[in-house]
Amino acid sequence: MATASDVLTLEIATPTGLALATDVNSVQAPSVQGEFGVLPGHLPLLASLRAGLLTYLVDGQQKVVAIGPGFVETETNKVRVLTDAFVTPEEIDLDGVKAELVEAKARLRAFTEEHRGADFAEVQRNVDWCHARLQAYAITHP
Repeated sequence: MATASDVLTLEIATPTGLALATDVNSVQAPSVQGEFGVLPGHLPLLASLRAGLLTYLVDGQQKVVAIGPGFVETETNKVRVLTDAFVTPEEIDLDGVKAELVEAKARLRAFTEEHRGADFAEVQRNVDWCHARLQAYAITHP
């Protein structure tokens, strides 16, 4: 039985509202500086997130979701994620994501080096979001 000292509250919010709120034993997230983990008692932290996999442990069972870019804030017993996008592996349309990735990669190839600005960065974020969803799907559908 988990005690309050070994449980974190994980909240993931998107522009459309709270996507996930649950008690967890640990969280691993994709920051722009690399992966990092959070356990109960973690020092306060504020970090930028990139699109990728967010994993969390609940009663010994690992769960995975795909998140878009955003921010994470940690407290001693809470992890708050603010992200542009969130999806569980069960919600992923594999064929749709594959088609979206092909289109996004084609759009990336159309940019020349001297024209890599905000538009290029937006398309690259879309490619990263596609990869995150494909990874989440692959982990849960071996």
